Amino acid sequence: MKRFLTATLFLLALAVVPSNAFTMDLQAGVVNHASEITTFNLNIYGHLWYRIDQMLFVGIGSGYQEIDNVSLVPISASAWIRLPFGGQMLPVATGDIGYLIGKGHQLFWKAGGGIDLKNGDYSSILLMSGYEFLEHAGKGYVYLQAGILVEI
Repeated sequence: MKRFLTATLFLLALAVVPSNAFTMDLQAGVVNHASEITTFNLNIYGHLWYRIDQMLFVGIGSGYQEIDNVSLVPISASAWIRLPFGGQMLPVATGDIGYLIGKGHQLFWKAGGGIDLKNGDYSSILLMSGYEFLEHAGKGYVYLQAGILVEI
């Protein structure tokens, strides 16, 4: 009975997910200390999104980040909001909260925004920037990224 109920709930969940629910992005750029922008640290980040509607996405993210020659792997819960003005070029706001795995692992959060340049119905070019705060280090960082968003 328990297996039947689990299988039924799983199939029901698949039935209510729209066929075009697969959305992902991949971005690359730099992250620097907010107080001194002299050294550029590599920052690669991607998300798998669940599209609630055309303007709101929630998802999970991960990637690779270097800060002061320390390699870190972030894992986060994320939100993406397209702001309701513009046509081909839409402003967006983003937020992430998660955990950095690596030497000196710690909690982090990110808040940012940018431009979503529509490339057609199924893809966009992204230009993003924002602020990242590392809980354990107690330091703030500024990031700048470019990437692509694919909606299938």
